[in-house]
Amino acid sequence: MRTMKRLTWLAVLAAAALLLGLSVGAAAQEVITIRAWTVGPDTPAFYRAENLVTAGERLNQILEAVGADVRVEVDADFWTDDWDSFRRRVILASEEGNPDVVPDILVSSHLDIPVWASSGWLAPLDDLIAPYWESTYEDFFPHLWESVTFDGKVWGVPQDIEVRMVFYRKDHLRALGWTEEEIADLPRKVEEKEFLLADLVELAKQMRDAGLVEYPIVHRPTSGPDFFQFVVAYGGEYYDPATNKLVIDRAALEDTLAFFANNVKEGLTPDGMTTWPWPPVHRAIAIEGTAGMQITGGMWFWAEWQRDFGITEEELWENLTWTLIPAGNEKGRPNQLGHPLAYMITAPSRHKELSALLITLASSVDLNTRHALEAAKLAIRRSQTAFPRFLESEYLAEAAKLVPHQIFSAGHPASGRYATALHEAVGAVETGALTPAQAVDLIIQRMRQAAGDDLIIK
Repeated sequence: MRTMKRLTWLAVLAAAALLLGLSVGAAAQEVITIRAWTVGPDTPAFYRAENLVTAGERLNQILEAVGADVRVEVDADFWTDDWDSFRRRVILASEEGNPDVVPDILVSSHLDIPVWASSGWLAPLDDLIAPYWESTYEDFFPHLWESVTFDGKVWGVPQDIEVRMVFYRKDHLRALGWTEEEIADLPRKVEEKEFLLADLVELAKQMRDAGLVEYPIVHRPTSGPDFFQFVVAYGGEYYDPATNKLVIDRAALEDTLAFFANNVKEGLTPDGMTTWPWPPVHRAIAIEGTAGMQITGGMWFWAEWQRDFGITEEELWENLTWTLIPAGNEKGRPNQLGHPLAYMITAPSRHKELSALLITLASSVDLNTRHALEAAKLAIRRSQTAFPRFLESEYLAEAAKLVPHQIFSAGHPASGRYATALHEAVGAVETGALTPAQAVDLIIQRMRQAAGDDLIIK
């Protein structure tokens, strides 16, 4: 069976070699360098770069087997600084447009696609991936293609997907008298709207009053799409895919901002949470237990806490559990937001077809799985869910149960500005600089400037 699969791949890639115009039958003479810029910024995600390197090694083996006179060298950079610095790097290079400066392949957020595609910096991929659709891309979970489609074209190949969740300290729940059965039943109660955000706040107060925690509720300090989860939890919308317009839902936004403001007033969330660095947030929830809940958690934290903080997986299972973001009211719904990263090919690249072939090889089941296991990400291909190494991970299997409730960030060029405006509004109401109503007015003002007519205000 393995021999047949190998022969099939050789046949496909021999055809690909001909498609690429590579001559066959001579000794290796030319080496083509493919450059890739990839980003974590979380350090366990380094296979975003290494999978491309491995793909290049595999391609060279196949090129040798079919007698092609070309070899590839993959120069893959992995960026561990913050998102803003990575994007500045890409923007500065793309504005210059020099193919000797701009990489052939980018791995970045699907949120970058509308802006970078509109700017002419990316190559559309529909024709480039079509030759490999049946052998590879038809196996991808269909909803992921929605996240990389803009203006009717595909601009990226999904590289990974994750879920976001609320992390709870199980040791504090036990101290409050929760049984193991009650702890295990919490995800169901959230999913079925038997446990709402109001119940989460009440639980935080119990932890505070019992003296169990210093910070009952913490959240991400930096800007990100996570805060839109609470808009949905309160029954609101932030994007209309039918018109490709952003939505300002006044009531849901005000409820969201009131939730964050009241948590500070009640002594549940520390004042100035949006100015914290990340390490104290991680230590509070995963190491020291000085926090009771992290309400904007990411499943990749599981790997990050082990790799960067030295916590064992056994300790994490003992001390932490998680749920969807609870609904805020009867109109709202429990949810979690997925933030797919994607392979993209730059418009100035001189090697678009070869880059597409490398991306295809890097998207193999075994390489996607090793990334998922190392970085705590979910499967992007249906075949992965039956792959033995993937099945061995209890954490990935459990986290995958949240996928049916997934929402995505808005596929609009101004969606990043919206996320920034909402994050700044959260910071403003938490410090008392603005009321929730005033903060909503400020969001509207900024988004009218950012989105113009592409804004629906309810």
